[in-house]
Amino acid sequence: MSQSYRVAEAGYPYFITSTVLHWISIFSRDDYFKVLVDSFNYCIKNKGLIVHAYVLMPNHFHAVLTQSEGKLSDVVRDMKRHTAKTVGLKLEPDGRLMWLRSFHNAAKTPDGIKLWKDEFHPEQIYSQKFFEQKVDYIHNNPVRAGYVVDPCYWKYSSAGFYYKQEPSVIDVTPIMW
Repeated sequence: MSQSYRVAEAGYPYFITSTVLHWISIFSRDDYFKVLVDSFNYCIKNKGLIVHAYVLMPNHFHAVLTQSEGKLSDVVRDMKRHTAKTVGLKLEPDGRLMWLRSFHNAAKTPDGIKLWKDEFHPEQIYSQKFFEQKVDYIHNNPVRAGYVVDPCYWKYSSAGFYYKQEPSVIDVTPIMW
């Protein structure tokens, strides 16, 4: 792993990206998005995760996160493992067997599910300007993808929280500079 993609300093915010294997748009319905939302909120309440900004897309997510004890990699790993298992349980009843087979094959174990690519490319947020650039990138992701014309219209983003002071589905803590 490149030195630039490593959580090197505890307690600092990091911009991360995590992608579903093969860019499969698994989070295409609210009940699948809810799995990811609930996992983030669980980690906030129980694992010391602080979410500063985020966007959840059908096949990936971006976020600016802090974990004060320096365990960001562990928390992200646990969150991805939990969402993989939970989503895996939903795929067969939903008739998404081809996706389920793909995720089983990637796990290389008969009962395992590998939903996410291993890496999450953490980049340390080192200035307010860099933070603002990343937040703009995060919030405009659904606009660039053609899902919405205004970032505040995307339900699975912190854009409404930042730009309209609306509640967010994931608990957001702004960075105070």
